Amino acid sequence: MPAASRLPAPPGQWLFRDPIAGLWLRPWFDRAALNLIAQWFLPLSRAWAAAMAAEGQAERFWHEIGGAPARGDRLALGALRLVARRRRDYEAAAAAWEEAFFSEVPPAVAARVQAEVARRRAAQRLMMSRAAFVPLAMRGLLPALRYDIPPLDEMALRHGHRLAGPAFPAPVPAAVETSRGVPGLFEKQYWLRFASEVAGRPDLAWARVFEPEAAVEPPTLIFLHGITMEMEFWPDSRDPIPLLTRRGIRVVRVEGPWHGRRRLEGFYGGEPALARAPVGMVDLFQAWVGEIGQLIGWARETSSGPVAVAGISLGALTAQLVASAAADWPEALRPDAAMLCCTSGDVTATIGDSGLAQALGLPKLLSQRGWTPSAVAHWRRLAEPGPTPGLPADRIVMVLGAQDVVTPYKGGLQLAERWGVPETNRFVWAGGHFSAGLGLMADEGPIACLAEALNAARHG
Repeated sequence: MPAASRLPAPPGQWLFRDPIAGLWLRPWFDRAALNLIAQWFLPLSRAWAAAMAAEGQAERFWHEIGGAPARGDRLALGALRLVARRRRDYEAAAAAWEEAFFSEVPPAVAARVQAEVARRRAAQRLMMSRAAFVPLAMRGLLPALRYDIPPLDEMALRHGHRLAGPAFPAPVPAAVETSRGVPGLFEKQYWLRFASEVAGRPDLAWARVFEPEAAVEPPTLIFLHGITMEMEFWPDSRDPIPLLTRRGIRVVRVEGPWHGRRRLEGFYGGEPALARAPVGMVDLFQAWVGEIGQLIGWARETSSGPVAVAGISLGALTAQLVASAAADWPEALRPDAAMLCCTSGDVTATIGDSGLAQALGLPKLLSQRGWTPSAVAHWRRLAEPGPTPGLPADRIVMVLGAQDVVTPYKGGLQLAERWGVPETNRFVWAGGHFSAGLGLMADEGPIACLAEALNAARHG
């Protein structure tokens, strides 16, 4: 098949091969990554989101930032023009992509490949326009988050009723729309979308499917990303998808609430979950858990193979809620296996203990709004998994970082003990949060273990 009729392979895979991976996936990398995220990536993202909302207007940009235009107005103007131009380019590419994949009259395969390549290129250029705000970040003019910590009574009004009944009731099935497909390196790729609701607002949930070529009733893995991870928009060199599809596993890579195509205007991907903590986190969990239930149902309808849920960081915190809540769901919505990477069973304590929260000054802001540790703990049931999983413990795989300070290792280990996850299913990376997550690309052990769990579910 001509190259133009198949999507290219992700770049940069060599970085995750031994012995290269062993040189940089170490504790020093985790410390550097945390500082880079807190001091650079998030402030640049805040400026980028403000620029997206400002539509080229400097006064509106500084209003969104909450800063003083006199200290950096000239620097901001050029960056605003760049963001506005690249946004127009992306929106044009996205419209052409929509026509190519969802129109009634489909174009040829090569045209669909071209549309996806063009969309990804435009998306990546738009995301990279954050770099235009580096001079403002160097002057300390950019906050990391657009904080709006809700008062305690807002949580009670929005979620109080959930404490008296099922925290995560079984989702009501929704119609799932499927796009046309396009060939990838080892698989067919296509997209799903369906109606959802996040924090009381109508929304559209999205997922990308990687289906092995010539697959017959394949097992399915529903993969949940971490906070601010938007793999439909950034280069996917760290993507473990090829390791899974080569094992014959169909992968559904979801876009979580407030990320990617679902980003709220004026915010960067995932920002509302942190900026409106803890209510924002509870809002996200409520929506995402229900959506994953919907996708489990879709997977059952389209294949007789077993279904697993997996996630990294925020995605793992959500996947474990699915695994727990599904015990009370209809059998068709329950996962058969799970993989949790960089997780914690003590989510409410993580709000204060997390290295990222500490770096962002979140605990102090929460305290000022009355969110004491005991006030946060009152809502534990809406953010943490129950005492037992809704699937056999020997079908749960856990990947942890021994020096993880973002979702602290102690909380992950406690969950493994509480749920009775076998020692053979626990993989502990010597480093921290980021090296453990990226280690999935360097060590196929956890994926092999998950594949065995899916195989056991198929024959069990």
